[in-house]
Amino acid sequence: MLNHILSAFRTYMHGDGAVLLPEMQLFLFAIGTLAMDSWAANTSSEKSGSNPVFHQNYWNPAIALAGAAFSALTLGMLRARIMQSGELAGFHLTLVVDNYFVFFAALFLAATMLVILLSVNSSTISAVRQGRYFALLLFACISMMLMVSAVDLLTIFLAIEAAAISAYFLAATLGLSNRTPSAAVRFVFSSALGSALVVYGFSLLYGLSGASNITQVARALGSRHNVAKVIALSHQSSQQGLQMLQLLQSRLPEAVHWHAFTPEVLPIAAFLLVTVGIVVKFAVPPFQAEFNHANGEKDFDIPGPVILYLSGAFTIAAAALLVRLFFTIFADSQNIWWYIIAGLAICGIGYGILGSLRQTKVERIVVYSSIAQMGYVLLGVVAANEGAATAMTYYLFTYLFTLTGLIGVLITVEEKNAPAGFLSDLSGLRQRSAVMALLLIVFALSLGGAPPTAGFFGRYFIFHSLLETGHRYIAWFVALSSLPLAYSYLRIAVYAWRGNKSGSESTAVVFGAREAIVLGICVFVSLAAGLYSEPFTRMARYAFGQ
Repeated sequence: MLNHILSAFRTYMHGDGAVLLPEMQLFLFAIGTLAMDSWAANTSSEKSGSNPVFHQNYWNPAIALAGAAFSALTLGMLRARIMQSGELAGFHLTLVVDNYFVFFAALFLAATMLVILLSVNSSTISAVRQGRYFALLLFACISMMLMVSAVDLLTIFLAIEAAAISAYFLAATLGLSNRTPSAAVRFVFSSALGSALVVYGFSLLYGLSGASNITQVARALGSRHNVAKVIALSHQSSQQGLQMLQLLQSRLPEAVHWHAFTPEVLPIAAFLLVTVGIVVKFAVPPFQAEFNHANGEKDFDIPGPVILYLSGAFTIAAAALLVRLFFTIFADSQNIWWYIIAGLAICGIGYGILGSLRQTKVERIVVYSSIAQMGYVLLGVVAANEGAATAMTYYLFTYLFTLTGLIGVLITVEEKNAPAGFLSDLSGLRQRSAVMALLLIVFALSLGGAPPTAGFFGRYFIFHSLLETGHRYIAWFVALSSLPLAYSYLRIAVYAWRGNKSGSESTAVVFGAREAIVLGICVFVSLAAGLYSEPFTRMARYAFGQ
């Protein structure tokens, strides 16, 4: 009996189980974090103050880090397996493990580990709820990994909802933040709108194709696109036009009087619904912040590590999902929908830049600027060539580490009882810690796109791919719009380097080993990816199998 069970388990782990193994490991460690937190709380209450180990708050982050490390190790093993036998598919072709998944899953795991390190003993996170906080980080990482692994419409939607729920609890749970109940309710309702749009878009795709697998959906939409081409040719007066007209009369007589765009109406409607729905759903935090500000409510009041996770990893997960959908389901109609993406991206860039320029709170500048940053990534979809694919993955990779570094500096400064919430609070940071000021300047310049940092080359690769594909006006928009965005980040650098305000006292800022590890990794990527970009562009090309 035991042999049969072990044999079945071995077969499962070599089949469907292998596809889900990194996520299962994270799930088990998340449950372990909750169990350890509950046990530690019970032990502390039974032996009041007698067990100081549990008061050091190291067990929960240690377990969470171990879970992410084991998952990363498994991911490396799956990468080796992919190199030998090709991509893996499981659960009736609803999940895949391919190069794209491996690249972004590794990125999400790296982001999670960096946030965990920055969250250890954070004063902004309640010690009572620390265990569930780290468990939520692992659950959120699982959801984001499923978003880029799923190739079935229903599975994609469930992964999106799981990621959104994790975000809600991270940003709105009392004790993790001080958000008012009314703000939390609006936070949920705003995202519910995005869910409704995505569901309606997916239902249209299912109705058009009769399938939920995105490859099968793409095949059905490709057939409709071919019909549109035949209709367009049938309206010509040439010999080929007459042949196409006869073909339509014999195969699809009702389409003889159609406009060439008619078969594309419903696919483009589905494209719009899905794209806008995902953008609205994952852009909830900055829009919600603007709503609170307009109504005079209290500001974000979300812990710094959570703001980092929402503005970094969650935004990148949404972009990665959109890119997979664009290049699979809607690939054949790219010559139609690129106008829509260009319009959305340009509006997002404009909104993000204008929003960041009128802010004086550093966190608001970062959050609004992240909208503009993702707009530049979407413009890579407009180019849709190999150079653009490399540019987008390179941009997302370097952006995550640069953003983590900038917010990591702010978190470290605030943890040392030195204010860093507003631009004016950064005045004199050079006197308090020259190293911190230099790091903040490097990260701000990289996000602003100043050479020779990684941010400059990410923006340049997008610019070059647009020029290659003939979108020169959009390419010059990228170049010109980078100037006000750079100014927005440059304000942070200027305030960090200039002297103290008159009458202010200097509070020395010293960072420990955890902060040194996080900031060291981030500054290495920000500078090395700019000074010597070849290894990083090779990693970026790996995501698309180039």
